[in-house]
Amino acid sequence: MLNEDQQTDAVNKYNRVLAAPYTRKIARDYGVKLEEVAKAIAGDTVREKDIYQFLRTEQQVRRPQQQEMSSQEQPKENEINEGDDLKTIPFTKVRQHIAKKMTQSLYTIPHVTHWEEVDMSAISKLRTQMKKDQISISAAAFFVKATVVALKEFPVFNAVLDEEEEVIHLKTEYHIGLAVDTKKGLMVPVLKHADQKSLSTIHREMKELNAKTKDGKLTPRDLSGSTMTISNVGPLGSTGATPIINYPETALVSFHQTKKRAVVTEEDEIVIRPMMNLSMSFDHRVADGGTAVAFTNRLKELLENPTELWQILV
Repeated sequence: MLNEDQQTDAVNKYNRVLAAPYTRKIARDYGVKLEEVAKAIAGDTVREKDIYQFLRTEQQVRRPQQQEMSSQEQPKENEINEGDDLKTIPFTKVRQHIAKKMTQSLYTIPHVTHWEEVDMSAISKLRTQMKKDQISISAAAFFVKATVVALKEFPVFNAVLDEEEEVIHLKTEYHIGLAVDTKKGLMVPVLKHADQKSLSTIHREMKELNAKTKDGKLTPRDLSGSTMTISNVGPLGSTGATPIINYPETALVSFHQTKKRAVVTEEDEIVIRPMMNLSMSFDHRVADGGTAVAFTNRLKELLENPTELWQILV
């Protein structure tokens, strides 16, 4: 039996794009031409990761003349098929791509979701004080900073599993994907080198990415390279969910809506506190439940003591 190098060498004799049989199968499943992927990566050897990257950039980032969907593709809330009472909306190319990515992740990764609740009182007080000092920092910026600090202590969640090579790659860069709900579907712009940035810089760059997402001006670079993804769904009203991991990453954390709830203190007093749920899905092939609990415990500690995050300049 030929190994992958021998297989691709054999293919090369016929002046075709170099790719292993399994890679070719993935391309067929997704309806992707290997020649187009090879052109996009400026190389003659296409691997599995190149196809997924091609799909991510090609489907989510359109040329200006392609950004607006055709009238046939534009979802219409009340579109009705003639002759029946069924309301339908088109299953657009963007939605098809999202569906394939979600299915790939769910059927490839054994998901486990861990829940935690966080007292947001300290962040609320700190942000109020900052506003008095003319400093504006979003809660989401605290989420990113806390996630990066925790990832440095638990690098297994900033990793990618390579089953073929039988190795877990611990990433040394911290690029945080920011799941954003848009009218055209789910987008995940990436905040690069988040570990090297202060809270103020994270806040500013997140605003810039959100604006580019809203205006449809994201570039392929903006959407590539994430090492872990977070989803801030609280503003949408979510109180909980079991998020699907952004393949091939190892984990995804969702931050949900902050609500005032009755809480029993250590002194057995009942008080009203702004509480937030967070849910973390992780790849059970890569990490165990105990490690995930320790990670979310650290997230909770950081978010309930945000002064520590503010003092971390980089």
